[in-house]
Amino acid sequence: MAEINMPGDEVERLGTLLRQVMDLIETKSSGFDADAVGRPLVDAGSNFDKKWNDGRTQLKRNSKDLRDACEAIVKAFADADTQQASALDGNDGSKS
Repeated sequence: MAEINMPGDEVERLGTLLRQVMDLIETKSSGFDADAVGRPLVDAGSNFDKKWNDGRTQLKRNSKDLRDACEAIVKAFADADTQQASALDGNDGSKS
């Protein structure tokens, strides 16, 4: 039987980090008061935010897909590990 080494902790950590990226990507919800820094910066910031909106949406969508995939990978390997352990113990893995 072949041994498969899957870095579960790293994949799980990646999923956590992607969740943080998704939380931090929202510039509008940061509570920053753009008017407090002055007119030229407000205009530049607003212009950037408008142009960044499409990129932010795409990045959030892709990050969510990657995060979901990380969670699915970790779950699939944990389930497979549990099933293999049950098989070695002589159990079929089903709950009776």
